[in-house]
Amino acid sequence: MVFNQISTLQSQMDNYRVDLNDCSIFYTQGGSKSDSTPIVFLHGWGISTEPYYETLKLLAQQHPVFAPDLPGFARSSHPKLIRDYDSYAKILLSFLDTLNLQKVHLVGHSLGGGIAITLSAQAPERVKSLILVDSTGIPSVSIPEAIPRRAVEMTTQFFLPKLKLKLIDIPQAFAHNLLFNTGNVIQALLLSLQVDIKHLLPKIEAPCLLLWSKEDLTTPLTAAQEMTAKISNSKLVTVEEGCHEWGLWYPEKFTSILLDFIHQIERTDAIATDHS
Repeated sequence: MVFNQISTLQSQMDNYRVDLNDCSIFYTQGGSKSDSTPIVFLHGWGISTEPYYETLKLLAQQHPVFAPDLPGFARSSHPKLIRDYDSYAKILLSFLDTLNLQKVHLVGHSLGGGIAITLSAQAPERVKSLILVDSTGIPSVSIPEAIPRRAVEMTTQFFLPKLKLKLIDIPQAFAHNLLFNTGNVIQALLLSLQVDIKHLLPKIEAPCLLLWSKEDLTTPLTAAQEMTAKISNSKLVTVEEGCHEWGLWYPEKFTSILLDFIHQIERTDAIATDHS
């Protein structure tokens, strides 16, 4: 296992690489409160951790944060096609083991959410809380339906602020993946749109927050409602902001809701420990 620091891109957030048995995972790390339970953040399909930097910096003000580029995306290339959520989850469990992250608050957006569901079902003892953000896992849109829906969302996002995000960060990450990780990008898209993992939802033991846009056209609110019904100790919070990637455009609101939930879990655990 080899750890290499790559660069310091912004205050608080550094890039690292960890070598596992079958691939190298590049990840962003930040936060100095070592006494807090770390947050592990899994990004969505087609991009990388880079478009989430504003979100990650806000989270890192209160918790240690680890945000890997998923295997087969961005800098974390993988020599083979990753065909299922189970394989992604096993690689990320190896990532947690290598970094000695024994228990984490696990956050997954879109494809990252489907992977987070699988990891939580595989290793419930490693997940202190689970936050699913407009997650995959219950297909509700076919591939022919998904294309015009995405076109509508992308057009809507063009009129939102944050020029660097929409004109540089997202297109650059997506273009890199499409050029250098073509096979895994296509396979992950099929996985997101076609594979149903609702049978794993009852196996989730951690308190779970489902955080969703009411206007999400990619993973509609109906999927969130079905997930909430099948995950014990879960709650659904919806926002008015539209589009599948709403958290990228409204990071302050996104992180505020997320951290409120995490801090509630931390307080509950502290009270239980005091009374034990």
